[in-house]
Order: sequence, then structure tokens, then C-alpha cells
Amino acid sequence: MIYDPKAASFSTEVGKIKAADPDAIAVIAFDETKKIIPEMVKQGLLPGKKKIYFVDGNLADYSKDFKKGTLTGVKGTLPGVVAGAAFKKRLASVANLTEFAYSPESYDATILVALAAQAAKDDAGASIASKMQDVSAGGEKCTKYADCLALLKDGKDIDYDGVSGPVEFNAKGDPSEATIGIYQYGADNTYKYLTAKSGKI
Repeated sequence: MIYDPKAASFSTEVGKIKAADPDAIAVIAFDETKKIIPEMVKQGLLPGKKKIYFVDGNLADYSKDFKKGTLTGVKGTLPGVVAGAAFKKRLASVANLTEFAYSPESYDATILVALAAQAAKDDAGASIASKMQDVSAGGEKCTKYADCLALLKDGKDIDYDGVSGPVEFNAKGDPSEATIGIYQYGADNTYKYLTAKSGKI
């Protein structure tokens, strides 16, 4: 159901959802989630009675926003892999970060752009784009920038696999593999990682 994110109240929209009596509800929202969820609670659309799902736009820490237990059992998705402890420590050594969503993918994107520029021997956008598939698929596997660069300088074809896992671009320049993380809320209204699903496009 489409709604106005700037609306003062979501009672009408939630009422329509309640009347439809769905088995599950996907709340595709941003900060307005803080208004939608209380209205859902008010109208009896509680987790436990209905399966409720969030997306990356509203998968957040609500420990200070909702009464304890409000989101228990709610699940949500976040594209990409979970940043491991060792990787977080590396990032923390160069930046004051509190949020690590998309950090493995952002890191790998930076490495791939640098490797593609090296392979093209040019840093123009079109040149980099023309080498993205070459450095991400079909060659000798490497997982660190320095190792990949050494192979390129030796005239080798490389296949960079990074912190986010296998990274392969297709002939159109689009990623051909992806991972999505699945998370679940506890009684404290914060979410924890459950599992991930990966697939090829």
C-alpha cells in the first residue's frame, strides 16, 4: 500500500491492512516506521499475530523508540554480507565508524576500481568501466590489492574476490552475484544477524 511518508498519522492505511487480514506485512519505509509501528500495535497487528518484515531502509536500532518487546520476532533484510570482526577492526583503525552496513561492498568496489584503472593504464571513467569485468572474473584468483596488482604487473589476468565474497561483473558491467542478509529483532528492539542467502543473477 502506497502512503505519504510525511503524513501525521497512518491510522487509515493500517486500518486497510488490518481489514485485508494478510498473513504477513512488509513495512517498506524509512524514519516514518516510528509512526507506523505504534499504529500497527494500536490496531492489534502485533508481531506474533502477523509476520512482519522490514527492509534496509528501516532496519535500525529502535531500542529508544518503542516499548520493550514491540519488535520481538520481526525480521528484516539488508543487501550484502555481514562485516566480520577483523574487517571492522581494520576500518576502525582509519575511520570512526559506528555503522558497517555495505562496508564490505564499498571496500571491494574501491579495490575493483583501482585494479581496473591499473589494468586499463588509465583512470578515465570509460577506461575503468571497460576493465571491470576483466579484473573480477575468469582469471587467477586474488583477494588483496597488492597481490592482484603484482599479478597485473606480471601480465596476468586476475579474478578479484573480496571481503564481500566472489565479485563478478557480466559483459554489461553489472554484478552477476549477490548476497542478502536476514536479521531478526529481539525483545530489546535491536536486530541481530540470522543468516544470508546468495545467488547468481
